[in-house]
Amino acid sequence: MKLKDKIVLISEGDSALGLEIAKVCKEEGAILAEHHVNPVSKAEVDGAVDKILAAYGRIDVFIHNNNRLIPSLLEDCDDDSYDEALDYNLKSAFLFVQALGSSMKRAGRGNIIFISSIHDEKPSGAAFSYSLAKGALKLLAKELVLDLGPHGVRTNIINAGPMEGDGERFKSSLSPLYEFTRERIPDLSYVAPEDIARGALFFAGDDCPSANGASLTLDRGFLLSYFVKRRPPRTAP
Repeated sequence: MKLKDKIVLISEGDSALGLEIAKVCKEEGAILAEHHVNPVSKAEVDGAVDKILAAYGRIDVFIHNNNRLIPSLLEDCDDDSYDEALDYNLKSAFLFVQALGSSMKRAGRGNIIFISSIHDEKPSGAAFSYSLAKGALKLLAKELVLDLGPHGVRTNIINAGPMEGDGERFKSSLSPLYEFTRERIPDLSYVAPEDIARGALFFAGDDCPSANGASLTLDRGFLLSYFVKRRPPRTAP
């Protein structure tokens, strides 16, 4: 088992993706300490981490799974929408890492995984503040490599591509990226939550200790498709 007896903390553990990640981790022997963060506050995060440390003495793996899309363009993004997007998608990661980083340093080991989006680099045209938050999350991961890496703590990031329903979620008047979303994917199959969970498992385990500061894009080739062309119908596996 890849995570036997490891203490795993998953933020947004009660979301659909969080539950899938928890399932995969548990199958690999992890002891789960999921936590739901809403609203984001330092007191809440510190309290949750302290409670887990008191119960188990350590946190071996932290998977940041917060993901909230607030549709907005540059011109119509008000203060509340902007703050919510950055707080929920970015500040939550910072608060968790700040709260548990010292314990990982003392232990001399640990794995931090950020579940992010292909829009940490690729603009969607639909969610201005969401893309900003995800882009900053990627840089936070790189900073953590320098800060925590010398203490045996690895930080990696997963860039998730289109899942079922994302065509509507990211629909934009500025970009045609999500027009005919499924047709743009080479094998006509959406990214499945299990794909993301398996990616998180790869980083959470010890199969590849050289992975530190790595980005794993799981989009089934979506970003490599420049246009939609007519193709014979294909039945997805």
